Amino acid sequence: MGRVLIRTQFIAPLVLSVMVIVSAVVAALLDRPVWAAVVGTILCLGYWALEAATMHIGSKVPAAAALGVALGGMVLRLALVLGALVMVAMLWRPEFATTVLAFVASFTIYLGVRMITFPLARGPMGTVRAQ
Repeated sequence: MGRVLIRTQFIAPLVLSVMVIVSAVVAALLDRPVWAAVVGTILCLGYWALEAATMHIGSKVPAAAALGVALGGMVLRLALVLGALVMVAMLWRPEFATTVLAFVASFTIYLGVRMITFPLARGPMGTVRAQ
């Protein structure tokens, strides 16, 4: 039996935490505002946190209520990201592109990590594989 070095639910936040440092270094090398890159990457970390909370709450309620929890979580995640991006666009327009680029890069990495750590279930429709 192999040893597990890290639990799968902690891989995404670990990678996103590293992405905060990577985005700051890349922004500094490209002479862009470092704080804007960090804000974009932290938005992705906030997205992950809301998604994890939604999955946790959704697993504790009956199946009928889980749909409402999932929909509410989607609305909250979208509101967090769009609200923060609109705020940056309104208050610090020149830094908006850096924030969006950092968010998109981090979100792309996050989705890749998520697909690797939680692969789709094999089997008949309606089944899921528990981690």
